[in-house]
Amino acid sequence: MLIYVKIRFYTQLVFIFYFFIDHQQMRLLFTLCLVIASLTGSTQTQQQIRNLTTFSKLYGYVQYFHPSDEASKIEWQSFAIYGSQKMLQVKDDHELISTLNEIFLPIAPTVKISSKENLKFDVSDITPHSLIGYTPVYWQHIGLKLPYFDNIYNSIRINRINPISEARIRQNAFAIISPVDVSPYKGKKFILSINAKSNIKDLVLKPYLDKLIFVKESVTLNNEKQYIFDGVFDAESNFFTLAIEINLSSGTLDINKITLQLIDNSRELNIPVAEKMVALNQLDSKIDSRIIRFFKCQGNAKLFDGQLKIGEFITQSLVPGIKCTVPLVLYGNEKHTYPKVNEGNVAELIKYAYESWPRDKNGDFSISGSDLSIRLADLVILHNILKHAYPYWDDASLNADEIWKAGILKVFSDKTDQDFLKTLKWIANSLNDGHMFVDLYGDNNKDIASLPLLFDIAEGKVVVKKVLDPVLIKSIKAGDELTQINGKNPFEVLRSTDSLYSGSTQWKQAKSILSLTKGKRDEICHLNLKRESQNISIDISYTYPYNEYISGSDRNNRSKSEWISSDIFYINLNKTTTESHIAEILKAKSVIVDMRGYLNEDTETFLSHLTDKKLTGNSGMFTPQILYPDYKNVSYAKGSYTIEPALPRVKAKIFILSDATGQSATESFLSAYKQFKVATIVGQPTSGTNGNINLVSMPGGYRFFYSGMLVKNPDGSKHHLNGVIPDVMVKNTILGLQKGKDEILDEAIRLARQN
Repeated sequence: MLIYVKIRFYTQLVFIFYFFIDHQQMRLLFTLCLVIASLTGSTQTQQQIRNLTTFSKLYGYVQYFHPSDEASKIEWQSFAIYGSQKMLQVKDDHELISTLNEIFLPIAPTVKISSKENLKFDVSDITPHSLIGYTPVYWQHIGLKLPYFDNIYNSIRINRINPISEARIRQNAFAIISPVDVSPYKGKKFILSINAKSNIKDLVLKPYLDKLIFVKESVTLNNEKQYIFDGVFDAESNFFTLAIEINLSSGTLDINKITLQLIDNSRELNIPVAEKMVALNQLDSKIDSRIIRFFKCQGNAKLFDGQLKIGEFITQSLVPGIKCTVPLVLYGNEKHTYPKVNEGNVAELIKYAYESWPRDKNGDFSISGSDLSIRLADLVILHNILKHAYPYWDDASLNADEIWKAGILKVFSDKTDQDFLKTLKWIANSLNDGHMFVDLYGDNNKDIASLPLLFDIAEGKVVVKKVLDPVLIKSIKAGDELTQINGKNPFEVLRSTDSLYSGSTQWKQAKSILSLTKGKRDEICHLNLKRESQNISIDISYTYPYNEYISGSDRNNRSKSEWISSDIFYINLNKTTTESHIAEILKAKSVIVDMRGYLNEDTETFLSHLTDKKLTGNSGMFTPQILYPDYKNVSYAKGSYTIEPALPRVKAKIFILSDATGQSATESFLSAYKQFKVATIVGQPTSGTNGNINLVSMPGGYRFFYSGMLVKNPDGSKHHLNGVIPDVMVKNTILGLQKGKDEILDEAIRLARQN
């Protein structure tokens, strides 16, 4: 069978919004949070906080920067639960250091933890007697490669075969033979032979786990390679299959022959196999599946030029009075990193970590944010990822230590999975990143609805933008000022939702103004409105579907395209593409392109029609290249792109509409148009959130998205939180809302008519 290997990369984009609170206010809130938490009567002790702080810091240093083979074998979510549980039991610093050594030394034997002030690193502790066959091993990170999410980010250990999770392998693997009935041969030895041919240089074929043992490799007459393995049929399984998992960037792999032989008292018996390819995860899990991995040998291939040298280490204070030294580079040979450890101790640690997952009284897994150990583990996992790989700490309202100190108190006071969800959202709020979106598996908004109204902010007031229910039009009109909602000032309500969202001022406002109408389905909301000198009081039910995100253009219900006049053409890229309307665009003297919101096309295609020469631009995207902890000494891979001119050439004057609902890819496109000066941008600043996201998946079903790369404007100026600034700024007015005007579009039309 011939297997063509292709890899395709995907970028997922997620939206979240936030209302504004400045950094000074946030730090005051942080102080109040610590004071209030200390008065809640939570059962945590200062020693427990100290224990968990120490464990969390060491956890991050070892997981992401200590390159031992043993540390790479650990399932780190299990280890976070296990370690957090242990920390709750430790009574004093002496026991703390002893416990940390107990759980970390099996996987990081050269790490030192001590209360001594003069803790020192000795390179001889990590140096074998003979260096023959040894090479330096260390971590390189492009962002961070996190479990369960494929994107551009990657993490590898240089000079090692880098591990991949069993779940990922099984997800990617394909069975290549139909399940074979081996019930008569249970517990007996077999020989497996595979003939394969590939055009891939340095192809590595390796059994997954120890269920197959590699025997030898030879070259056949027709220049194929024959790989021979032996193994023992599972004593509990009636059926057997062979699967392959391919991890290659390109090339072909041709598997021509598979033979399976029973070895019984030196007697060989051929067992017939039928070649058939099917995804392994579609087969019964009870089938004895033996997996062989095919991948290209990485050797000393690097993700980027930066490197570490033997002898580089960190000395860090974990808490006052306790320090650690962590080697960042180890020697390694084909079999292990140095020093070699007792594999039994590692296996025992893995077993204890696995057994630490919470279970109910029936012995079944019970993994929920209502369990303290899950909340603590999740905080440890999330905090270390953000601490070592989040690129916008300079724009955060609180630093990493402040977030940990307040967060750990919140974790102890939380009781339910929803309580902890709010804590995670508070963390996101503190970091000011519009890509930060937090959700919980199984959590839905089926009981949530919206008022049949749209609001906006104009001239410092919350004003009705649109009435969606025709029955209400007689009572409520566009332009009415909202003075109270359920007895509260609307700005007070907006501020109360502040802890649920993350991002720039304009992005938070776009989200908060929508959440103002959010409530429990069919409940009554009491509104107080003002129209000139008239005060209006009305009760309305939450009956309309609630949407967390409505793009600016959709809020104005524009059609996908229309002729404004005989020579001005409007196109809404939320709903259509420029390619679909190229004929109209070529006829127009001026074209208004609505890029408010998230777009329906790659507008670089349209940009190619606006130039008669090749355009080379700076994308403004800087992907972190990480060698050291705590986001220190980070270098960046700088992004660029090229636009080739395309026919037909569009000669119309281009006006682009923007506002805060434009985020991520939309901002990349707007930046390009602004960089090359091929259009006039009209409206309001965009979200100020761009770059590929990353995703933290945590026990209990929690997911936390964040921006994984640093993005600037093409001219090097600040983009994060600021967004793309229009050439012509337009502010909402109460009069414009009263008349139902789209003031951004109206200004573009005015400019187009001057063309």
